[in-house]
Amino acid sequence: SGRIFKEGAALPNIRDMIRQNQCGDTEAWRLLHKHKQQIAGLRLSDAFEKDPGRAQKFSLELQDLFVDFSKNLITDETRSLLLKLAEERELEKKIRELFAGGKVNKTEDRPALHTLLRAPEDYSLEHDGVDLSRQAQDELGRMFAVVEALRAGQLKGAAGETISKVVNIGIGGSDVGPRLLSEALGEFRNGNIEVEFVANMDPFDIEQVLARSTPNATLFVIVSKSFATPETLANANRAKTWLLRHACADPGKHFIAISENQDAARQFGVGEQRFFKIWDWVGGRYSVWSCAGLTAAAALGVDNFKRFLAGAHAVDRHFHAAELDKNIPVILGLIGIWHNNFFGLGGHAVVPYDQKLRSLPAYLNQLIMESNGKSVTAAGAAAGVNTTPIIWGGVGSNAQHAFFQFLHQGPRATSLDFLLPLTSRHDAGQHELLAANCLAQGEALMRGRANPDEPHRRFEGNRPSTTILYNRLDPHTLGMLLAIYEHKTFVEAVIWGINPFDQWGVELGKELAGQIAGELAAGQAVGSSHDASTASLMNKYLAERRRRGQ
Repeated sequence: SGRIFKEGAALPNIRDMIRQNQCGDTEAWRLLHKHKQQIAGLRLSDAFEKDPGRAQKFSLELQDLFVDFSKNLITDETRSLLLKLAEERELEKKIRELFAGGKVNKTEDRPALHTLLRAPEDYSLEHDGVDLSRQAQDELGRMFAVVEALRAGQLKGAAGETISKVVNIGIGGSDVGPRLLSEALGEFRNGNIEVEFVANMDPFDIEQVLARSTPNATLFVIVSKSFATPETLANANRAKTWLLRHACADPGKHFIAISENQDAARQFGVGEQRFFKIWDWVGGRYSVWSCAGLTAAAALGVDNFKRFLAGAHAVDRHFHAAELDKNIPVILGLIGIWHNNFFGLGGHAVVPYDQKLRSLPAYLNQLIMESNGKSVTAAGAAAGVNTTPIIWGGVGSNAQHAFFQFLHQGPRATSLDFLLPLTSRHDAGQHELLAANCLAQGEALMRGRANPDEPHRRFEGNRPSTTILYNRLDPHTLGMLLAIYEHKTFVEAVIWGINPFDQWGVELGKELAGQIAGELAAGQAVGSSHDASTASLMNKYLAERRRRGQ
């Protein structure tokens, strides 16, 4: 099975373990397959005509979020069978284990307690005799103190100049989370702190940022859980070299580290007061709620960051306590299973009709596909079914002039999420036109249009979508949205029986990159340790480097 058992423990029956961890081998799964055949001719437009209450029946509300999932390929029986599947997969038990600090990350033998980071101060959770909630609150408190000092102009560089710019250096969750938060809530920025983000190992990325920065007034925030991420360290070392080249006497005053590895941060030159902890129970893609959000907090202020945390906690309470049939992340996750595994929809597009959320598809791309891009269950058996669909998207209405042709008339259907604010601080008439476009696209994808005389103008329709409405994008609402998608991801992982909290799929490429980097640095002839294609490409690279005299 690939699973490692502790010495002396009784070995389970492997066949039983595999059967128990394959979602396709359950009564509800078989009933759902039969149900899919029975509703093969379902037309959503007909369903709305036959049931005037369909929109109300298939929608849920939480605070100022309204989620309409009535345009999905579901019936009352579909929902009942999906809930039966959730029961068979012990979803409620798994949700309780998540919040209680159970070791839900099986391959790394640890809990996944990112929800603890956004819990209120009076919340308490002990794990292995340690008050983790107190640890989290204390560390966030330290971060808030530094942010307040920074925004008050009290943080100085090595030359005594006031720090006025913060550059976040990270990659993956250490970048996309704080970047999205800072970008999406740009209208809530206050103070004089400028923020920028560097992620790519391509030196062009950091060189552009450095060219716009003043050495004595710039603070670099290195976000790396291991403090060994090659891309992040390459950019951090480039920043240190830049500071030294500009006669910075004490580069350490220009760095903050957010990491689990304090020894490595200290060796880099980051002192204890400028080190902030990430624990092993916080995955990188779930880390925006932690001190990894420092750069965004510097731009937005502590109060707005706390509102962001509070929004996520509101969803945590809902996810933990609401009945499954009224639980927004549960219903969205089960609908995702239905479309993916029973209708074969291998893609899911996220289209926010909100320019401030233009980076949300990229954020969810990483959150969902790194979490659920697995083909092996938590027990080490083959999953036996497709897991995560491809997550993609773009901002509306730009997307209408890019990939909506494919969505409407392409031969492969894709499910969608539309996100739409009901109000805007800007031109009301123009915002109303934006809203009309969003609502029209959902209706057009569902309804379609028959046109036998002009087949090129025929729309198949019956293409499923969910629409999420909110009053206005503010810190609290953004926290709610991100938490909904986190918990939806967890729901799907539970149904598939996979572990959404590890990411071993990035390991092999990193190992080979290290080997190839060493060989390229040495300029040595490439031997037989690589395939012919890779060897040829490496030799091309080395030949060009020699030609340039590098």
